[in-house]
Amino acid sequence: MRSSGFVVRKFKSAAVERAFRMDYARRYAGQRRLAGTGSILMWFVFVGRDWWLLNGVEPGILFHVGYVRLAGAAGMAVPMWLMWGPRGFDERWAVRLFGVATLSAWLAVLGLMMLYPTALAVRELFPGFLLILFMIFTSFRLRAITAAWLVGLCVLTFYLTELCLYLSSRGNVSTPAAGSVSRGTMVTIMYLAGIVICIQFELAARREFSFRRTLRAAKARVEAQNARMRELIKEKERFFSSAYHDIQQPLAAINLFTRSARIKLEDEHAASHDLDVIEETARDILDMFKDIQDYSELGSYIPHMAPVDTEAVLTEIFEQYLEPAKSKGIELRISGHRRHPPPIESDHSLFKRALSNFISNAIKNTSKGGVVIGWVEIGERLRIDVRDTGIGIASAHREAIFTEYYQISNPGRDRSKGLGLGLSIVHRVIGILPKHSMSFWSVEGRGSRFSLYAPISEMTPVLGADNQKSGASMSVLKGRYVLLCDDEPTVLEGLRRLFSSAGALVDTAESMAGFEAILADDGRVPDIIVMDIRLRDGPTGIEVAERIRRHFAWAGVLPVAFITGELVSPRALCDFPEPFVLLRKSSAPESTLDEVSRFVAAQQPAGPGHSPDP
Repeated sequence: MRSSGFVVRKFKSAAVERAFRMDYARRYAGQRRLAGTGSILMWFVFVGRDWWLLNGVEPGILFHVGYVRLAGAAGMAVPMWLMWGPRGFDERWAVRLFGVATLSAWLAVLGLMMLYPTALAVRELFPGFLLILFMIFTSFRLRAITAAWLVGLCVLTFYLTELCLYLSSRGNVSTPAAGSVSRGTMVTIMYLAGIVICIQFELAARREFSFRRTLRAAKARVEAQNARMRELIKEKERFFSSAYHDIQQPLAAINLFTRSARIKLEDEHAASHDLDVIEETARDILDMFKDIQDYSELGSYIPHMAPVDTEAVLTEIFEQYLEPAKSKGIELRISGHRRHPPPIESDHSLFKRALSNFISNAIKNTSKGGVVIGWVEIGERLRIDVRDTGIGIASAHREAIFTEYYQISNPGRDRSKGLGLGLSIVHRVIGILPKHSMSFWSVEGRGSRFSLYAPISEMTPVLGADNQKSGASMSVLKGRYVLLCDDEPTVLEGLRRLFSSAGALVDTAESMAGFEAILADDGRVPDIIVMDIRLRDGPTGIEVAERIRRHFAWAGVLPVAFITGELVSPRALCDFPEPFVLLRKSSAPESTLDEVSRFVAAQQPAGPGHSPDP
């Protein structure tokens, strides 16, 4: 064994050494307190033993023995009582207190040795010395240097006591001499063995302290790196959100003005064709941004599980993708069944989004043949299949198709095929929805089958606003009074034309300052506020909406439709009082009108306004 295993070296840094001693005291404070308390209790047990031993031999010395025992108990109790206070967590104080307690007990036993009859002293008290040494070296967890001088002092006093007994006139001289040498040898061996034990204890404690200190430093570095990474991610998110917003502004304006121009030029076929191209291009770009938005929102989305009408969802999606399929010259159909599919327990919007992405992906990758939607019950689950006769998926791509931005056979990044987020969105949706799963089967060159599995619901779905036809509620906006706010003039004008085309009465402003004159007239109460969240100067859209609500507080809480081009989760508006709805500038104008119409119809179903026109 190397000599370093028997040598305790202090830490090179004085600060680290102080930290070790503080940590050492705190780590073993509980053990030391219990050991000290146990020692006092054991001391009183030996008081009873003294009375039992001496009562029949030399009852005359009982009082003297009692005084010595009482003095030893007091010398132990006071330091142990102080150990239960804050001094027990200070190594310097702990050493002093244990030194006083140990020496009190040791000197008391030496005093008893002088009082006891020689035969009884050797037989009955000597084990007490060994017990005290055992407690010092093991239970008190003193550092090696402390144990060395403290026990060394105890051993020295033991030798002096033995010498005094030898020189006294008690008994035969030869016998005490031999016994003294034997006892002294045993105490010396115990001393040396105990020091070795204390050294090992302290070395282990120092290694553990160094390990924990290194581990804490490593954790601190990792936390610092994580904090930096989180800050970088936040900076990236802020940049991406701003860029997303700034890019969507002109795209939304293109979409809105294209619709306005189409209405004006219905008879001009040439111009209509150009507008078709512009509109299709803008829609492709907006669809790509919508995929990014959907993928971003899924990270904080909380699903709302409820019975879902499977037949209604399939019909909605079929009608949504019927025209895109026809434009590609392929057939889209729902497989015939004699009965409707059972309802499922799911989140309506998430389930519809996942199934829509499967169908959209199938149409994009099918050039001839068609796409079939089918379903089958499997025990307590419903499997919905989307089969296509498209290009299929080679085995080399099957592990990667659900990763972000991965596309097969699109090296030129054709924007009409999107960004490659469709299947990755489905993968995240399945991870969010409980008891949902998916699978796929594919043969290269022959087509694919993607399947969604959902638990069958035992309850009947409740039909609501989401089940209404989108165009049926458009007339709701006729005669309604709408306040519009957007800091981008072209988008604001496009929104004005959009809502005006639906028959709404519209007032617009680019900020709170623009609304001051409108609010000063105390005219008609708006039926809805359509507000951009991010405004260029002054208050945000949320603050402006709150200001307008306070102005018309007497009329109740006004509904607000927030429309934004940023990656804002609906949870970001959790502190804004209901009713409100969050809309996206990436939505088609017709979808925006439909959403606002249904929202207004849900809030004010009876009558076009709160008060007559001024």
